[in-house]
Formats: sequence, C-alpha cells, structure tokens
Amino acid sequence: MEKISKQKKMNKILILVPHPDDEIVGTAIFIKKKILDGCEVYLFFLTNGILQKDKMWFWDRRNYIYFLKKRLDELNKSVDFLKINKFYIQSIPTRTLINNVSITYKKIQKIITEHNIDSIFTPAYEGGHQDHDVSNFIASKFNLFKNIKVYEFAEYNNYKNKIVSNEFIKLYGNEEIIKLSEDEISFKQKALDLYSSENKNLNYINTKQESYRPINQYDYSKPPHLGTLFYRRFRFFSWHPRVDSTKPEIICSKLTLLNKKIDGKK
Repeated sequence: MEKISKQKKMNKILILVPHPDDEIVGTAIFIKKKILDGCEVYLFFLTNGILQKDKMWFWDRRNYIYFLKKRLDELNKSVDFLKINKFYIQSIPTRTLINNVSITYKKIQKIITEHNIDSIFTPAYEGGHQDHDVSNFIASKFNLFKNIKVYEFAEYNNYKNKIVSNEFIKLYGNEEIIKLSEDEISFKQKALDLYSSENKNLNYINTKQESYRPINQYDYSKPPHLGTLFYRRFRFFSWHPRVDSTKPEIICSKLTLLNKKIDGKK
C-alpha cells in the first residue's frame, strides 16, 4: 500500500469520536497540525460518553443530568481548545453504539455530503472499547466510496496483557507516526486535563506520540486480538458499572449480522 504522504491531500476531515475525550487521546496533535495546514476538521461525537441511567449505581441515577452536563461542558471546552468550528453530537449512551449502527451510518453520510468530506478518521479495531471497535466497523463501510479515504488512529489496547497507548498492535509499514515535541506533549496534557470527569480513565495515556494509517481490512467476526481485550481487563468485576460486562464475542456476532445486512443491500 502506498505511503500516506503519496496519497491525495486531505482537505476536509471528519473524525469519528466514540466518546468525548477520544478526540484528545487519539488525535489532539493531529488536529492541531491539520488546522495549521489549512484543513477543515469536523468532529462527530458518536455517543455522549455517559452510561445509560439504568446502568449506573442506583444512588448515582438521581445525578444523571449533572453527569451528562459535566461531560458535555468538558466536550465544549475541548473543541474550543482545539479550535474546532463545527462538530456534531449523537445523544446516545456509551456502550450502545452497536445498537445504533444504521442511524449512525446515515448521519455520517449526511455530514459527508454537507461538507464534501474527503477523509474519515476512526479509532482502530484494537479492543480499547466496544464503541471504538464499532466505530471502526462503521467507518470501514465508507472505504470504497469514491473520493473518500478512511484512516484509523491508535488509542489504547491490552495486547499480550500489556497496556499500550497510541501504538498499533500490528504494523504494516503504512503508518504515519507523529512524535510529539515537548510543547506538543504539554498541549496534549492540557487538553486531557479538560476531561476531569475521566481522569481515572486517562491516567494510562502515553503522550509521546500519535499514530494513524489507512484503515486495515479486519475480520469483524473475530475479536481484535487473542487474549483479554482492554475493556474486559476487569471482567471478574462485571457487576461494577465502570466495567463493561459485554463479551467481545457478542459484539462480533452483532457486527457479523450487520455486515451481512449491509452487504446484502449493495
């Protein structure tokens, strides 16, 4: 595959953001550089990042609106910090993107048409979070569209039971690696700090680099890698709201059915 630098220049970029904070974790410096290059960058937040009310501790449910408002306030601070002029939010809870694939796909189509998008970015299929993996699946369906290139960016994974951030599980030689300068590290850390509600979930992020590449062709009927995925690290405590109790095999089964349904319409 050609090196990214030899491909068509990006002008209008749409970044699929599964949760408010993923735009920082995976692409903060990428966004900063592209805006400085004169590109138009749009963000589509695929979920609001908050658990659905009935999945919270019962004593937290009365504060649902407070938690949601706080996360959305952080989102607004983030887009201001990144100098993003246009963004979209899909108000569905975290861990529910798998049940909203069709409507999300249609919304992306609409954004592409409205802004003449030529490049789409999505988190990699790496098991960091089920919503990340579903986002990758959705984005893959645009890879054959004329005049659109689809890319994926690394966030975090638990390959071989080792937490790694901003690095792909497997390299193919077509990766673009952005090594962060001291100023860029400081910029990214300030951006991460904007999401104070997620500080316990962001303390493992390494801010030394960012990585992206043309989206890989994945077999979505199988988990991203062997062993325990990142979002299943604490599977023995699945009763805890902060732990995703969804088995990767369930996500893969649903993606397989969706894949057949979508391909059957072509």
